Amino acid sequence: MADVTDEAPYLVQLGALQEDAAKLLYYSLPADGWDTCTLVFREAASYGEFVVTRTNPDSSTELVAPSNALMSAMMKLRDYMATQGKGAWLEAVMAVQRDPAKFTFDYNYNERPQWKKPPTDESYVEDLAKYPRPADQIPDWYPRAI
Repeated sequence: MADVTDEAPYLVQLGALQEDAAKLLYYSLPADGWDTCTLVFREAASYGEFVVTRTNPDSSTELVAPSNALMSAMMKLRDYMATQGKGAWLEAVMAVQRDPAKFTFDYNYNERPQWKKPPTDESYVEDLAKYPRPADQIPDWYPRAI
């Protein structure tokens, strides 16, 4: 007999968190007048950066201010996905398409993010303390505690 718990399996919860974030972005945009919208979220400890870019039918782009709810949803997603042995991702890219409505996510665990304004080394060290990785899983570029 299988154990029955109130908690959904990891992938079900992950899918729900991703869908919640995608819906927050999708429904924050106008009903018409755009084709795709891309959110790039980078975080190291308490230092984070959101860049949201909407692409219009004429291929022009516009920056969009993310809502507080969307930022919270992305931070919750990062925290949920963090695991012992892999740590947390450093950057996530979510792309939302208007018609047909769909979304994708890509995660960067190992490459140095291309920040608009980079965090301090201390932010990376704090992030690693919160989301530890084995020494052989820490990228060479990653700052170390002194």
